Amino acid sequence: MTDDIDTDRPADPTRRMALGGGLGAAAAAVIGARAARAQNNPSGDLAGKTAFITGGARGIGLASAEEMAKAGANIVLFDIATPSLPPVAYALSSPADLAAAQARIEALGAQCMTYQGDVRSLEDQQVAMQQAVDRFGSLDIVVANAGVGHAGPIESVTADEISILYETNVGGYYKTTQAAVPHLRNAGGGRIIYISSGLSRTGNGIFGSYGATKWAVNGFAKTAALAYGRDGILCNVVAPGLVRTPFADNAAVLSAILPDAANPTFDDVSAAIASGSTLGIGHHEPEDIAKAVMFFTGEASRQMTGEIMDVSYGDAARSVA
Repeated sequence: MTDDIDTDRPADPTRRMALGGGLGAAAAAVIGARAARAQNNPSGDLAGKTAFITGGARGIGLASAEEMAKAGANIVLFDIATPSLPPVAYALSSPADLAAAQARIEALGAQCMTYQGDVRSLEDQQVAMQQAVDRFGSLDIVVANAGVGHAGPIESVTADEISILYETNVGGYYKTTQAAVPHLRNAGGGRIIYISSGLSRTGNGIFGSYGATKWAVNGFAKTAALAYGRDGILCNVVAPGLVRTPFADNAAVLSAILPDAANPTFDDVSAAIASGSTLGIGHHEPEDIAKAVMFFTGEASRQMTGEIMDVSYGDAARSVA
């Protein structure tokens, strides 16, 4: 246990925020706490708000956290921080990655807490979110980003791979939502942004199993939008194309995309995509996706829910409308 990774569990993991005089009193307390924090850090559109990001140690999650930190938000980075997770064929994040991510957020002048947990555990997420509310006073924005990938034809997928794909990429998003909604209601509303994929818009011979989980994310997000819209909880999706992250830039994925190439690189794959790309580019950087995430946290999207924003170098032009 270190000061950098806040994995301390409360003595009673089932405890919840006491509502005192009821929802009205709780909401008033949240608004008062948020106003006090905003007064201490007045700069930025998200001043006084708290953002919770799963898979926040690196990649799109960290880039999104950095953008929200720049806008004044308090940041909570939730990540499994366990490099080896069989049967996933590539290295996930480490405790060192999570500590480094916290340092990057704090270097921007934002407050940041971390939690080493698994999105497949509802309890992990409930405890982490309660700790966030205890520390910062509210939960306002949630980015459901943690996921695992698989590359290979349908017949190559093992039972264990199917289980971890769906338990993480679909079940994890369910549990993030279940844990977040009570806190977002107490805050008088909020935003949930689900990170899906351009592969959720079409079939794919290499990433069919992974893409299928992202089709499920899109459908779940629309259901959540219907369920929680009257609570002021807006649920939207960002669906990226190829992004330069460890999720994609690893030997298992690259060799599946370019099986005839010797030791293919991420840039080789990007160049192949760019040759047929609508915009002549073959990938995005995490910061590009973070900008789209930021749109769904802001005033411009205040009356949008159940929407899917494709960020895929124009590739969505080939998808069914």
